[in-house]
Amino acid sequence: MKNNIKLAREARNMTQKECSENIGVTLRAWQTYEQGVSEPKNEVLCAIADMFGVTTDYLLGRNTEEDNLDKLSAEFNMTSLEKKIVEEYLSLPQSLRGDMMNFLEKAVSEVISEDSGN
Repeated sequence: MKNNIKLAREARNMTQKECSENIGVTLRAWQTYEQGVSEPKNEVLCAIADMFGVTTDYLLGRNTEEDNLDKLSAEFNMTSLEKKIVEEYLSLPQSLRGDMMNFLEKAVSEVISEDSGN
C-alpha cells in the first residue's frame, strides 16, 4: 500500500508534532502512520484528509490525483514547473482555489487592459 500521509504533511510544511496535535493522536502514533507500521482508524484518516484538503483515497494511495496528473503531464508534455504549479493548485482547499482564480483573472484583465492602451 502506498502511504501518502508523509507527502501530504511535507507539502503543507507541517511537523509531525503539529499534525499529531491537530488530529489528537500521540506523536508516536503519527509516526507509525507515516512509516506504514500501522494504519489510522477511519475517523482519524478522515480527520487527516480534512486537515490536508485531500481525499482518503489519496492518503491510502488509491487512484490518486497524482497518478492522473502524471497522465495529464505526459499528454500535454508539461515541464516540471508546469506540473508543480498544477499540483500545488490542486492541493489547495476548494475555497482558496476560487480566490486564486479570481486573483489570476483580475491580474490578466489588468495586463490586457494595459497592453490595449499602449
